[in-house]
Amino acid sequence: MRHLYIYILFFAASLISCGGGSDNNSTITNNNSVSNNQPTSKSHFTLSVESGDNDNLGVCGDVFRLKVLCDTALTPDSVRFLVDGKQVYTLLQDSVYQLDTKNFRVGNVRLSAEVMYNGKTEYLSGSLRLKSDITPQRLKYKVIKRFPHDRGAYTQGLVFDEGVMYESTGLNRKSSLRKVKFETGDIIQSVALNDTYFGEGLAIDGNNLFQITWKNHKGFVYDKNTFATLHEFDINTEGWGLVLYNDTLILTDGTENLYFVDKNTFSTTKITQVYDNNGPVKMLNELEIVEGKLYANIYQSDLVAIIDISTGKVLNYIDFTGLLPADLYRDDTDVLNGIAYDPKSRRLYITGKNWPTLFQVEINF
Repeated sequence: MRHLYIYILFFAASLISCGGGSDNNSTITNNNSVSNNQPTSKSHFTLSVESGDNDNLGVCGDVFRLKVLCDTALTPDSVRFLVDGKQVYTLLQDSVYQLDTKNFRVGNVRLSAEVMYNGKTEYLSGSLRLKSDITPQRLKYKVIKRFPHDRGAYTQGLVFDEGVMYESTGLNRKSSLRKVKFETGDIIQSVALNDTYFGEGLAIDGNNLFQITWKNHKGFVYDKNTFATLHEFDINTEGWGLVLYNDTLILTDGTENLYFVDKNTFSTTKITQVYDNNGPVKMLNELEIVEGKLYANIYQSDLVAIIDISTGKVLNYIDFTGLLPADLYRDDTDVLNGIAYDPKSRRLYITGKNWPTLFQVEINF
């Protein structure tokens, strides 16, 4: 058993307690704050995490032994353990806890302990990283139909709604928002972005369309029918993919992070990470919700990850290798990108950047 010592981060008067702050794979806000009148004193305790690994990387389902160690003969009156700012257990006159991670999310997990002794409290902090306990299978696809697609569309976001496609295209001085008759590829309606903006992900909520930009930290809300700009909003990261899920926007920035963003205030409420059995899955790009699961294009690959939203675990990969025939490639043909789903007909559509074809596909589960 390897002993992994994660040393105390002792919080002074101006800092928040072990439940505070923000971390990947955790909510942004929480109420476990330390009084500003708390005096600074010498720390006596450390939080030890014992596991069979060489570092704090494990697998969901592993059991970790959390132990509070003391550099003197002091004995805690009680120890309160927290995970991601939420209490999981309180021990009286003991300092060892077996942490079962079976039902945990993947990615970064914040560990905290509050040690009470002699009328005083010390705050300890550490972390774990958890890989998924699922080995994703690679699924195959079947092409059902082919439809024309504008070769000039550098597809960044794709949404199906009421029988038509809405498409966000990228590149500086070429970015646009479009309404497309997908059966023919004809552009019904279009508005160009300012030349300084590089269009990215697209999401729909009723009569509102949300479009984000790449490096400008800016997004726009449009009227779906007129394409009039209703609002502008700021984002804290690069903008890659975007989708609406249960009245919350999910945004990607090319890392393994999923940012949950309030659709009204545009503040980030939670960050969840995506891992498979090998570790973090980076380059998450275009997003779509399909039957309650999150589909994410892995940029610069032919893979689409199927993700469990609540845990961040990759359940499967769809391998779209060979989707666009080699004889349809030309110099400006770029990578696969663009996922749209019609929940009424349960049809899935896939395309790519500067592709001449939109594909209706069926996945072989």
